[in-house]
Order: sequence, then structure tokens, then C-alpha cells
Amino acid sequence: MLQEELRIALESIESQMDPDDGEIQAYARAMNRVQGDEDAINARYKAELAKLDANRAKMLKACENRRKGIDWKWGRMIKDLVFQKTHGTRKRFVDTLFGRVGFRKQPAKTKRIFRDGCDKNTALEWAKENCPGAVSSRTTDNVLLGELPADCPQIWVEEEPEHDAFYFKPPKKSKEKANE
Repeated sequence: MLQEELRIALESIESQMDPDDGEIQAYARAMNRVQGDEDAINARYKAELAKLDANRAKMLKACENRRKGIDWKWGRMIKDLVFQKTHGTRKRFVDTLFGRVGFRKQPAKTKRIFRDGCDKNTALEWAKENCPGAVSSRTTDNVLLGELPADCPQIWVEEEPEHDAFYFKPPKKSKEKANE
């Protein structure tokens, strides 16, 4: 009896359906599966990128530690040797098979540093009242530290004199090696 009622109910549902509904349902189901596959691929891609980024960060940290170790071991000695080789000449670098080592002039800088307990918000409030020219209002209000006067109580000015910076520059890759 139950099977007969079920069969009658299914026949009435099928009789009310449009004959094209089967194809539409199949199309929608297939497209839904494709969309689900794409979503799964994108989620896996993002997870793999996160793993790659973490691995890259660890490897770059290891490289940075090696760079610091090399500089700690030989840095002072190499700086002195390059200085001795270039002292009294116009050249400020030494070329080697593995790159260029030398000194560069770094211009004097003025640093504006927030005092303890101050931040951009407190400097912005002070600048709105005392120095409106230091406030930039494109989309939101922002304080331009370079425009604040030296007597601003939220910052202090530190002068960094011109100095020589030591550098290493690897050799340029030739076009033949780059194509290989």
C-alpha cells in the first residue's frame, strides 16, 4: 500500500515537471560540481602558498643569519682592507671576481621620532591646533612629520651626519648565462 502511494505521488510530481527540467537540473548539478572543484583547488592553492611563504621566510632568515655571521667574522677586516686599498685614490671600491666591495657616501638625514607616549594621533591633534600646514586631508586626516616644526612637543629631531656606508654588490650576470 505504501509503495503504491509513493508511486502515485512520484507520477504526479513528474507530470507537473517541464520535460526540459531534467536537462536543466543536470546542467545545474554539473556546474555546481565544477564550481565546488574550483573552490577546492583555490583553497588548496592558498594553503600551499601559505606553506611556501612560511618556508621562504625561514630560508631567508637563515640567509640573513649567514650574512650577519660573515659580516661579524670578516666585516671589520674587509672594511679596513678596502679603505687601505682605496685611501688616497678617487676610487672608493675594489672589484673582485665575485663582486664589488666599497664605500658609498650617505647624505646627512634628519629623523623625526615620536617621543615616549606620543604617536601619529597625538601629533595630528597638536598639528590641527598649532600647525595646520602639516595636516594632509586627502581621504583621511594625516600628519606630515616633515612639515611639523622642530618645537612640536610630540617629536624630537635627530640629525644623522653624512657618512660612508660599506656595501657589497654581486657581479652582473652576463646575457649568455642568463639565457641558459
